[in-house]
Amino acid sequence: MPSLVNQSSNKRYLGQVFCNRNLNMQKISAIGFDMDYTLSEYIPESFETLAYEGAVQKLVTHLGYPPELLEIPYDHTKFVRGLVIDKPRGNIIKMDRHKYVKIAYHGSRKLTEVERKAVYDPNNTTWDSFTGSGYAVVDTLFSLPDAFLFSAIVDFKDSNPDRLSKSYEEIFKDVRTSVDLCHRDGVIKDKVALDPGKYIHKDEHLKETLDMWRESGRKMFLLTNSLYDFTKVVMNFVYGPAWQDVFDIIIVGACPMFGEASSYLEEGKTFQGGHWKHLHNLLGVSSGSRILYVGDHMYSDILRSKRQLGWRTMLVIPELEHQINVMLEQTGHFEKLEELRCIRDELDGWVNTLEQAAADIERKQGNDTPTEEDELEEAWAEQKRIRAMLREETKAYHKKFHPQWGQLFKTGYQNSRFALQVENYACLYSSRVSNFRHLSVEMNFRCMSDVMPHDRISENPVTRFLLRRGRDN
Repeated sequence: MPSLVNQSSNKRYLGQVFCNRNLNMQKISAIGFDMDYTLSEYIPESFETLAYEGAVQKLVTHLGYPPELLEIPYDHTKFVRGLVIDKPRGNIIKMDRHKYVKIAYHGSRKLTEVERKAVYDPNNTTWDSFTGSGYAVVDTLFSLPDAFLFSAIVDFKDSNPDRLSKSYEEIFKDVRTSVDLCHRDGVIKDKVALDPGKYIHKDEHLKETLDMWRESGRKMFLLTNSLYDFTKVVMNFVYGPAWQDVFDIIIVGACPMFGEASSYLEEGKTFQGGHWKHLHNLLGVSSGSRILYVGDHMYSDILRSKRQLGWRTMLVIPELEHQINVMLEQTGHFEKLEELRCIRDELDGWVNTLEQAAADIERKQGNDTPTEEDELEEAWAEQKRIRAMLREETKAYHKKFHPQWGQLFKTGYQNSRFALQVENYACLYSSRVSNFRHLSVEMNFRCMSDVMPHDRISENPVTRFLLRRGRDN
């Protein structure tokens, strides 16, 4: 069979939709969409700067923060999703899927390994599950200005303790309040309405994608946090003036109470707020599993939709394109890392064998022979050299993705906390809604086979060690 993918295209992201849980689109009767960062992708350089500058102004003008904060420019590249803010300590951390903290910053200063482990080592009595009120997850692109502003004020407080007496936790609360207010009082939305093209990336394929789904005969609904006036501005820009015609139901001002409020959705098309049970009635579905909901927010869009409502879910991850492109470009670097890991594992096996042999000789003869001592010293030195090389090469590889935080979906060799949540709660994921245009509306998505360490037994370092021992014996 000829290749379905042009070999010249294998070094870039092709717009794939990835599957974590089998999903047959023939069983989907209705498709719902969030708007912000789902149907509309905001331009970080301009949109996030609006939120940041508006929030700083409110902190200085209304909450008495030092005016020097106004002079700190916003850097939209500094933070990524999936991080956790440790509010009481003024830290921002990145964890792997086991909640092991691998990277931690206090303000803009990276904690040393000793400092990090003193606070976040699982064996330390101060370690917890990172789920209490003292932690905030940077789980949406809307949250990135919060992280930057919090980090900047932590730096200012540490350098000027006499100018800012508030605790780190109080600072975070003020930052969150100020950013939220900017989204509510028009500081952001009024400017976007004046010039949408400055703040919103226009996806030329979005309209054809939504029209494709509409023509498939499925019910379509829009479920967004934003109020109607702003929704109209954004949808007019990303789709066109006939945007309301593509949806059977439009619900604005929906979150966070949509899953809890008891207000009834009466007959009609456009609503503010409501309740999911009545939405199901209007859509004519008896089970949440007949609905596919597409959103960008891991918690309010994906986790709650899946857990509470039983909806099937697709997570939009705009960063995915960059992550995959860098991964493909760095294939040679990754292969070098894998080779170094194999060498390290072989050296570990060699050292273990020599140490065991030396222990046996000492037990029988009372001391090591010079030959065994020399060989063991050589093995230790080579082991140390390779481990150092692997450590530096791993850091260099991760910096290709982001200079501070590395790969979005990895923390060291483990999947990151963000990756774990994507895997657990998103049936599908892709970089944008319009990637659906490449596929049939009746697509049967199938996940790849799960793999455990024993499924790759020949690659397991313990296997190699046991085989070596067998040869040596």
